[in-house]
Amino acid sequence: MREAEHTLDDTRNARARAAALAAAERLSVTPTGQVRYHSRGRVLVVGGEEAQWFAARLERPLHAEVLLTEGDEEPGVPSTSVGGRALQISGHLGAFEIELGDRGRPNHQVLGADMVVDFAARPLIDRELPPPGYWHFGREPQDLDAAMLAVDGMIGTFEKPRYFAYDASICAHARSGQGGCRQCIDSCPAEAIISIGEKVEVNPNLCQGGGICASVCPTGAMRYAYPGPGDTAERVRAMLRSYASADGTHPVVMFVSGEDADGLPATPANVLLLAVEELASVGYELWFAAVAWGARRVLLADGGSVPGRARTALDRQIRIGHDLLRGLGYSTDALFAVDTAQVAAHCSPVEGLPAAASFAASDHKRQLAGLALDHLWQHSAQRPADFAILPGAPYGRLRVDPDKCTLCMSCTSVCPAGALSAGEEIPRLVFHEANCVQCSICANSCPERAITLEARYLADPEKRRLAAVLYEEPPFCCVQCGKPFATRRAIDNILDKLAGHAMFQTERARRRLRMCEDCRVVDAVQDADAMQAGIGGPRSNLNKNN
Repeated sequence: MREAEHTLDDTRNARARAAALAAAERLSVTPTGQVRYHSRGRVLVVGGEEAQWFAARLERPLHAEVLLTEGDEEPGVPSTSVGGRALQISGHLGAFEIELGDRGRPNHQVLGADMVVDFAARPLIDRELPPPGYWHFGREPQDLDAAMLAVDGMIGTFEKPRYFAYDASICAHARSGQGGCRQCIDSCPAEAIISIGEKVEVNPNLCQGGGICASVCPTGAMRYAYPGPGDTAERVRAMLRSYASADGTHPVVMFVSGEDADGLPATPANVLLLAVEELASVGYELWFAAVAWGARRVLLADGGSVPGRARTALDRQIRIGHDLLRGLGYSTDALFAVDTAQVAAHCSPVEGLPAAASFAASDHKRQLAGLALDHLWQHSAQRPADFAILPGAPYGRLRVDPDKCTLCMSCTSVCPAGALSAGEEIPRLVFHEANCVQCSICANSCPERAITLEARYLADPEKRRLAAVLYEEPPFCCVQCGKPFATRRAIDNILDKLAGHAMFQTERARRRLRMCEDCRVVDAVQDADAMQAGIGGPRSNLNKNN
C-alpha cells in the first residue's frame, strides 16, 4: 500500500512539475543591451619555440606576430623580442594593447592585437576569468591543437549580452572621500570592476556575467541584467504557484547554471529545476523568496562552473543565509549548496517551513528579501526580536560612544542608504536600522571615531519601522537671543581650543563664541576692538541641520 501511494505521489508530482516548468517558459524576459567586439584576425603569439611554430602554421585570414619571451628569432614569422623589458598587457578581443619598456625611454614599444595566444611559462593575464580573446596554453601537442581551435573563426563582429546594470545613486562604495563597501570589486573573478572615486565602474568588455557582484551588493546598486532579478523572481514564483495548483507536494527548487545543467543526473519529481546564466548571480533575496513562496528546500547545484573567487563570496552569502535561517528558528538544511553529481541525495524536503506566501515578485533586492524574511518571521515559533549574524552582512545597527560623539552630523551627510538623520529641534542622531547596509562609510567619516558597527538582524517588523536615537544632548542656546544653535559639548570644545588664542582674550570676545551666527556678527560690528582686528569670531557650522 505504501509503495502504491509513493508511486501515486511521484506521478502527481511529475505532472505538477511539467505544469510548473511550462509556466516558467511562458514568461517573457526583459531584454538587455549588447556588447560588441570586432576582430580583424591579428593574433599575437607569446612564448618561445612553440609560439613560433604555432604562428607559422596560422593561415589567412588570420595573421600572426610573435612576442618572443625566450629563445632566438626564426625567419619567416614577424617577431618582437621582449629583451628584458617590462611587459604590460591590457584590453580584450579586438583591442589588446601590449606595452614593452617604460614610456619616454628609447626602447619603449606598443603592440596591438585582436587576440593573444600565450604559451609563456606564466600567463601574462593571471585572472580566473581572463578577457575574451586571450588564452593561455601549455606546450604539449594537445595544447597546440586546442589553441588552433580557439582562434579558428575568430574574425568579424561578435556580440554578448550586457550582463549588469548599475545604479550609482544607491551605491555604498564611498561618499565624500570616505571608503565603504567594495564587495563587488573584491569578488569579481574577471577583475572587471574598479573604483572611480565615489562609485565603481564596470568594464562591459571584460565582464563575463559571473553575477557574484549582484549577489554580494548590499543595496542592489549592482544588478544582474541577463535576466533581471525581477524576471528570475517571477519565474520562481510562477513555478511554485503552478506546482501547487497542480497538487504537487514538497517542492524543492534547484538553481543551476546553464553550463552545469546538462550534466545533472535524474532528480525526483518534486525537484523544480531553474537553469540560470550563472549560479553566483542568484542571491539570498531569491533563496528566501523561494522558501517563502512554498519551496521546502533550496539547492544551489555547482558543477565547477563558479570561479574560485566568486565561490568564496558565494559561500559567505550562504553562511549569512544560514545565520538568518537559524536565527528565525528554521533548519539551515533549507538552503544547501551541493555538487551537481550529488543532487539526487539531497532532494528530500525540510520539515517546519512556513505555508506559502502570496506577495508579488520584486525587482528591488532589499524589498524582496524583506518581504520573504518577514513572512518567515511571522510563521516562526520563536519570533525573535533580533539576533546576531555574520559580520559584514548587509544588516545591523550602529553604536555611538557618548564620550566621543559631538553631534557634528558628518555621518548623516555621507550615509548612502538614508539610515542616519539629524533631529529637527533637539541635537540628536537618529538611526533607521531597516535602511542600514553596514557599509562603514559613517564610521570612516566620523572625526571622533565614535561609531562602531554591529551585525545583527532586527527581525521584528514593528521594531524595524521605528527610528532609534543613538545619541542626543540638550541644545545650547545663544546667550544673546536664546535660539538653540549647537550642543554644550561642541561649544565647550571650541572654548577649550581657543582659550589661548590672542583674538579671544577679552570676556566679550569669549562671550561671542556662545552666540548664534546672527548675534555674533551684530556683536562683532558693535565691538570696536573686534572691528579693528577684522574678525567676528568663527562661523558656526556645528549643526547644519538646525
